[in-house]
Amino acid sequence: MDIDQTKNIFTELYTNIRQQANKSLSILVDRAYEIETFLKSDVFSKNELIDIQNPTLSNNHLNLIIPSVQNYFRDFIEIVEHLTLWLELEIPSYSESDDFRIVVQNEILDEIASMKGNSIAYMGQFVDYREQRAIANKELFKRPKFDDNSHLIANLDYQLYRNLKLMLIELKSYILRICNILTKNKDLINRQSSHRQHVNNYF
Repeated sequence: MDIDQTKNIFTELYTNIRQQANKSLSILVDRAYEIETFLKSDVFSKNELIDIQNPTLSNNHLNLIIPSVQNYFRDFIEIVEHLTLWLELEIPSYSESDDFRIVVQNEILDEIASMKGNSIAYMGQFVDYREQRAIANKELFKRPKFDDNSHLIANLDYQLYRNLKLMLIELKSYILRICNILTKNKDLINRQSSHRQHVNNYF
């Protein structure tokens, strides 16, 4: 493959990435609105988390919430990946002596990376919850008269319920912060005269 073909392929990929990044901001705003609406829904206004008489049963109330929260985080992580790649491609070369722009974009990338890392950690809490609840249920089955296991299951459910609400509030905050910093620095980030000039930075 010659250099011209490589440039054309890169240009096409870069254009697709940029278009995806531009769409991502509007998608993020929609997600923030959906999260706000979800937080105000009935699922977060009920306290019927567990029937203490049947603690071994799966918590139906939490099972209604968890998939939606997981989907919000998965979507966010995927969108952040597109934005990160786009921002990295937009960073000018050091030979252009545009130090301020480089610093600003690296700071934005660091902040987004921190949000993404926290989101991945939150996703891990769902696995931890399932594992801990399964262990507690196993112990309860062995010793059904031991009340501590029943209370442990109830506490696990309540703690996750509270955490789910906090996770969504924080995720909404992440989304709004990303939209804010990208919108405020839009002119600085997009300071490229053309796709061709951008591609020529790499070849």
